[in-house]
Amino acid sequence: MPDRLHSKESLVLDPAASASTIASQLAGLHPADIASALDRLDGELVSAVIAELDTETSADVLIHLDEHALGEVLADLETPEIADIATELESDDAADVVGMLEEDRRDEVLSRLEDEDRRQVEDLLRYTDESAGGIMASELVYLNRDKTVSDAIELIRLAAEQFDEIHNIYVTDGARRLVGVFPLSRLVLAQPNTKLADIMDPDVVSVSTDTDQEEVARVFSKYDLIAMPVVDPAGVLVGRITVDDIIDVIHEEADEDISLMAGTREDELHEESAMRISRIRLPWLVIGAAGGLCSALVMRHFSLSLERVLALAFFVPVITAMGGNVGLQTSTIIVRSMHSERGLADAAGERLLKEWRVALTNAVVLGAAIWAIVGFWLGSWQLAAVVGGSLATVILVAATLGALIPFALRGVGIDPAVAQGPFVTTLNDILGLLVYLGMASVFLTTIS
Repeated sequence: MPDRLHSKESLVLDPAASASTIASQLAGLHPADIASALDRLDGELVSAVIAELDTETSADVLIHLDEHALGEVLADLETPEIADIATELESDDAADVVGMLEEDRRDEVLSRLEDEDRRQVEDLLRYTDESAGGIMASELVYLNRDKTVSDAIELIRLAAEQFDEIHNIYVTDGARRLVGVFPLSRLVLAQPNTKLADIMDPDVVSVSTDTDQEEVARVFSKYDLIAMPVVDPAGVLVGRITVDDIIDVIHEEADEDISLMAGTREDELHEESAMRISRIRLPWLVIGAAGGLCSALVMRHFSLSLERVLALAFFVPVITAMGGNVGLQTSTIIVRSMHSERGLADAAGERLLKEWRVALTNAVVLGAAIWAIVGFWLGSWQLAAVVGGSLATVILVAATLGALIPFALRGVGIDPAVAQGPFVTTLNDILGLLVYLGMASVFLTTIS
């Protein structure tokens, strides 16, 4: 790909201008900057501008568009144009583009590709989107371990015409099973007749095609990789994943987790139908409403206590807010621990114990503080003991729930990130009121 100019400031385009005028304004910019500028325009105009660009630039711009904008552009482009664009892309990006098409149109685009390109794209489309196979590219440089350094140099010269970047050379056996790897720089120091088996690293960090993309990202982070080979269940080398793909995965997973925490989904950003957005959010709002009704039932059950000691109602917001905050803090740490390098086993053991010790410390400090404040404020040390003791108990209960719920959700196949949203907060509100008003009822005679 030729060098591009980079726009340091976002280019503001006139939506009333013609597609050809906008295309001329964008000429020479980096494809990522072109995509950012087009992102502010109407979908039909974006498609028209894309059609005005040369095929190579169009292909580079398309892979920088977000999924929603890409879908709109593909819907407007003619099938031959999409086929030409797919030809310019690396196999993983081509598979992403072709995979977004309807089945009939997808088959038509594939029929227009050259045999090798079509085979690569069809192979990649077999894998799920969030697996290593779904994000890998088929293009890679590999040689048999009996080949020499001079053979490798010759192959790299040929591959340089097809690949933008070559990070590593992979070494295989006669069945194409991955047996080693070495960086490009090692060829410079090696003698031409040296066999690759003598300069390769036999300990290769690789993943299987069915490895989840989150796990792939963790492996990249752990070993500080730029590229990593992908093998099939038999150990046969089938592709490679580069760090730019992993950056996209990290952004995607982070956006998904943030949306789940709020009880929403990322696709709401591009959804125009209020009814569809409502259907996405309503289940979580119903959970919150049901939890609120349960809280109301708890307060109704203890209405006599509230009538006899009105001051109890003053501290309901403190109890419920503290329970929700502690539960959210704990569940956040547990979910992050689940995604850490050390993984689930340590999170279930050491982390749970550590979180409970932290909760115990916070319960003692905050319980004592609220006891003193209520006692001096209202002059009732019995009431202060109920409020302080309830707060300490609620903190311990909330921390326990915040630690255990992510494991329970993960055990039934639900993403534990949802535990950080309305679920933990609502449950802690109900239990917090039960603890608080229950303790108040037990000690009501001494308070009144």
